[in-house]
Amino acid sequence: GVALSFWYQNEKLIKGVTRGDGIRGDDITNNVKTIKSIPQTIQDQNLPSEFELRGEGFMPNHIFEQINRERSLTGEQLLANPRNSASGTFKMQDSSIVAQRNLDCYIYAYLGFDNPFQTHEESLNKLFDLGFPVSQTWEKCSNIDSVLAYIEKWATKRNDLPLNTDGIVIKVNDFGQQERLGYTAKSPRWAIAFKYPSEIARTKILSISYQVGRTGNVTPVANLAPVYLAGTMIKRASIHNANEMTRLDLHEGDTIFVEKGGEIIPKIIAVDSSKRPLNTAPTIYIAHCPECQTE
Repeated sequence: GVALSFWYQNEKLIKGVTRGDGIRGDDITNNVKTIKSIPQTIQDQNLPSEFELRGEGFMPNHIFEQINRERSLTGEQLLANPRNSASGTFKMQDSSIVAQRNLDCYIYAYLGFDNPFQTHEESLNKLFDLGFPVSQTWEKCSNIDSVLAYIEKWATKRNDLPLNTDGIVIKVNDFGQQERLGYTAKSPRWAIAFKYPSEIARTKILSISYQVGRTGNVTPVANLAPVYLAGTMIKRASIHNANEMTRLDLHEGDTIFVEKGGEIIPKIIAVDSSKRPLNTAPTIYIAHCPECQTE
């Protein structure tokens, strides 16, 4: 998904921003107000007059698939993946279009100079009781064995979630300990991510098409024999650029290995040359733009 920040003042949602470069993000207040699961007003006298919530905005997988079905019927270009689709949608100027896409969010952190909570667990329970969308998949663990058991439990169960995920975040529960542990230049010392190994599937290239991006970049895309991978059916995979096409030594009709980069974007990682048909020609990057035919 996309990291978002929600600011509340006097029990009202006053601002929503993206993480951006970590220092400055985009003000997308009107767009985050279209997320039906985010309360725009709350009633609780025990919370400070001002506080911030962090969350993960996302496009649910079933919404992504529905939009692409509708686009295929009208001949529009299909959305590439739910993560990029969510990111692009949140930055749209027209909030009415954003509202139609039914984006969602999970709140995962409370921040504020005046913190009424002793632990992360306490804050999540309180926010959930107030009606905020807090995923009920988290668990408090008392030792490393229970952390490892949790990781093992979600290795396959995560495919049942409404969004794609590539790992587990393990946090120190006590806010006082978090404050004493502090931060490095890039990350908190009180949290660490475990990333699952990527699943790999074997399938065949049916054809290669070319997409012209917003900045004029032309990206080759492999159209694949449909294959089930990490919870979704994969039909396309980016080849990224001409250099990658040469590095993979792609031929027409090749059998390839594909994985989801970060469990989100399908990519070709290798070719099974033992399955290559005889006398097939290598694929050659196009010499003219597919949109305007310019060299």
